[in-house]
Amino acid sequence: MKKIFTLLTFLTCVAAAFAADNYVFVDKQGNTIPAGTTITCSTAEVDDFGGVIVHSGLLLKNVDAPSNYQVTVDAKITRIDNGAVQLCFPTNCFSYSSVGTHGSGQKGTISQGQSKNIQTEWLPVAYGECIVEYTATYYQSVFKKGDYTITVHYKYADPTAIHTAAGAARVQPVQCYDMQGRQQSAAQRGLSVVRMSDGSVRKVFSSK
Repeated sequence: MKKIFTLLTFLTCVAAAFAADNYVFVDKQGNTIPAGTTITCSTAEVDDFGGVIVHSGLLLKNVDAPSNYQVTVDAKITRIDNGAVQLCFPTNCFSYSSVGTHGSGQKGTISQGQSKNIQTEWLPVAYGECIVEYTATYYQSVFKKGDYTITVHYKYADPTAIHTAAGAARVQPVQCYDMQGRQQSAAQRGLSVVRMSDGSVRKVFSSK
């Protein structure tokens, strides 16, 4: 009897070890981001209000959770040089600007097989970095059934601060123009077009 009990316990542990996660984070192409992974996001865009935004592109997917499961999403900020982190779940958007674990605590539902854009973004006001651990925790009623965590490393760097191989000349801006094509002495606040010393042309956003 003891041997049978031991065998059943072993099989239960094995089954739990190989059980699929009910909820996972995926990218815009639907690819699953493995739990424990750190991804780097460094593409900065100008938003509708003239500010800078660095998207993670994360979506939360219900793989096969039953309809009576609910899920929350938390953002644990371990580094934020400036600005704020935005998280939208389950319906409202919230901004956080300090190190610590943040989240509304509100539970939401996602239909089985569907994904929800949770708009996890960093809104920097200057160059720097931000590191956030995102955790989806899912429940059956009040009972926790599991969680899934990944890390996003946001970076917002000066696009003109580019160096070639050691000892080589630094690639630097030589001409600046505003968005109306007027030449400037240097990149101004907002969006500028910059011609580099290697002949390339870049759009540069400056918050200063």
